[in-house]
Amino acid sequence: MAIDKKSYSKTKYLNIKIHKDGIKFWFDFTIAGKRYSRLWISNINHSKADRIRQAQGKLNELRKEATKQESIEADLDATVDTYWDILVRDKGVKKDKNGKVLKDKNGKEMKPKWSEPQMKKNKAYYKTYIQQHFGSKKIKDVKSSMFTRFNRSINHLAPRTQKMAYELLIPIFNLAIEDEIITNSPIKKEHVPKRKALEEKKIITHAVRKYRALYKAINKVYADDPESRAIFLLGFHGRRKNEVLSLKWEDIDFENNEYIIKASNSKVNIDMTFKLPADVKSALLEFRNPQGNIFSIEIITQRYKEIRKEPGVPAEFTFHWMRNLAVSALSAMGVPVTDLSSMLGHTDGQTLTKYLSLQRTDSTAVTNEASAKLLSI
Repeated sequence: MAIDKKSYSKTKYLNIKIHKDGIKFWFDFTIAGKRYSRLWISNINHSKADRIRQAQGKLNELRKEATKQESIEADLDATVDTYWDILVRDKGVKKDKNGKVLKDKNGKEMKPKWSEPQMKKNKAYYKTYIQQHFGSKKIKDVKSSMFTRFNRSINHLAPRTQKMAYELLIPIFNLAIEDEIITNSPIKKEHVPKRKALEEKKIITHAVRKYRALYKAINKVYADDPESRAIFLLGFHGRRKNEVLSLKWEDIDFENNEYIIKASNSKVNIDMTFKLPADVKSALLEFRNPQGNIFSIEIITQRYKEIRKEPGVPAEFTFHWMRNLAVSALSAMGVPVTDLSSMLGHTDGQTLTKYLSLQRTDSTAVTNEASAKLLSI
């Protein structure tokens, strides 16, 4: 039976919508990442309150039936890896039994909850930091004390990177709760690392000197590795790590010396166009391909260590630190605040998106020029 969604309205009960005739009910719920949509017709002779109450009971029955149909729900030996796979399917591209991407009511392909670069990044993170500790463990056997030990193993990472572990782990255990494999999550509030924004922001002294030292270090360490060199030079010129690692060759306009950060990979959810720095262009041309992802590198932690060994590069050097360094050094060159803000990809809710896009192209031409003067290149 086809569902005329426009004829149904929300009730105060989650997953239950009622038809305008007050008799038919539409149940829309998810089990283990799989969506179920069912219609149920109540007894017209009952009061509206009774019909809604009965609808709640019917929804519970349907959820239990759906749970039984999913083999994983009945598998008490399911591991964290198993539920990680379920989470990946839930967040990824939705396909039918024939492998075709599902479409929405407007005939457009349904967008995944995790973008392609997000998916790639999260898979790499899980494999690198989480899997060795929890992957093979039965999810019902994971204890709270294990997360205390786990936190010690990732304590060397930046606060934001530490917190990312729980952005992946919490949904995994929530799925297990939904499937009634466990009743409560072993992850407690105190396990989740807390970021102290003010403490993370560091005042950069001698910014110009460090700016030059870092630039020299990047080009020296990765003189024979143009891919790594391009990654860090993009960060040097203000880009966020995720923005860099998600770039595709189609995003680079070598003819006009521009590149675009797509809204799907942007923290501010808008397309942003920037001027392509000459040093980045040079590195990219050394391994240029016609299409696909530019960078094959997923985890750059070890590469930080190599650059930190160079003279004048401080231990706090990270992608985010480079953004702070660029602002500190370029402001010393007299670059206006508006140009620095545009270089970083900041947005102003009071300004038109179109204007911001045009401004970034012009502003990054200014910051690129100032950077070249500062570096005497």
